[in-house]
Amino acid sequence: MRALASAFATMTGRFFWSSRTVTRSGPHIRDANNVQRLWNYFVVASIPAWLIGVWSLGHQTNLAIADFQLEVVPGWRASLLSKSGIGFEAFSVMDCFSHGLLYFLPVFGVALLVGAFWQALFAVLRRRPPDEGLLYIAWFLALMMPASAPLYQVALGMTFGIVVGKLIYGGSGRYLVNPALLGLAFLVFSYPSLLFGQGAWVPVAGYDQPSVLELVNEEGGIRVITAVGYSFWQIFLGDRPGAVGAVSSLGAVLGGLFLIWTGMASWRVMLGALIGLAGTSLIFNSIAADNVLFATPWYWQMVLGGYLFGVVFLATDPVAGPMTDPGRWGFGLLVGVLTILIRVSNPSYYEGVMFAILLASMFSPLIDFVVTEMNIRRRRLRLLGESRE
Repeated sequence: MRALASAFATMTGRFFWSSRTVTRSGPHIRDANNVQRLWNYFVVASIPAWLIGVWSLGHQTNLAIADFQLEVVPGWRASLLSKSGIGFEAFSVMDCFSHGLLYFLPVFGVALLVGAFWQALFAVLRRRPPDEGLLYIAWFLALMMPASAPLYQVALGMTFGIVVGKLIYGGSGRYLVNPALLGLAFLVFSYPSLLFGQGAWVPVAGYDQPSVLELVNEEGGIRVITAVGYSFWQIFLGDRPGAVGAVSSLGAVLGGLFLIWTGMASWRVMLGALIGLAGTSLIFNSIAADNVLFATPWYWQMVLGGYLFGVVFLATDPVAGPMTDPGRWGFGLLVGVLTILIRVSNPSYYEGVMFAILLASMFSPLIDFVVTEMNIRRRRLRLLGESRE
């Protein structure tokens, strides 16, 4: 128990600081960055999406309360807000943000504590300092979870993601797919109603407000979205039901620009994914314009669901993605193409970006291998040509 407590204490200090066992001399140093700082940059980049998402969650919840005309709102969150002098006004930024925050914090807290337990346990068993990246994994899993998710499911998803997706492979730098994304995929298959069940995104009993992607796939395309009052820019901003981190395309764009500016994420993956999505959408638009799924324009596909969130924060995972620049282009294109193929062909799990990134990550080593072999072959042919001259 003493060793486990010591590992917990060490991990607390490593939210912002990396291990002391780092290389301090050439030729291995590239710059002053380290693994923990890299993950922290991703967390910082996601703050705009988080702020908008928390407000949007509170806004949708307060709108549902107003629709039901509830005189007394049940639950400990409502009691806490009332005692704090905060109401349930749907058009008050403070009321909406506070209400949304009370749904997000328990999910994030459970994910963080469960992940800390497993990392501390593995550190004790392996007799080495705790691994980096706990804050990143817990944060992004919480950003993708519905507000109505039971906390035991959050714990199960975090356990599967961090243990099966990361720790058993040896930790940061060794896993095959993004651990947070793997944890969510595990929950989707284990509890299908988690993301697609009634009332998944607006946590008010008896209130069912589907996401815009559900409206497109189940109700009849873009015309249904506009008929119920959604505009493109409203969806782009993030004023809609959905996961806290994924509802705002604007927040994802701001985060992507920050990651590109700081050099923490590959712009080739992001641009390749957008080109793949746009090209595949245009092909489907041309071959089956009478099909509402095939006819959805590429710019709508870009803002529906959590596509930009996935491309910016998950597809750019430097461990699960390719290391070569041509490979990053190919990886991004594959994510965009697979997203559209899944959305138009899979009626059960139509948020294609999650599965597209997981599938593309499995091919990442093969993509790098092909690029490397092609470079070797090209150089060999060039050297043979020079020797003959």
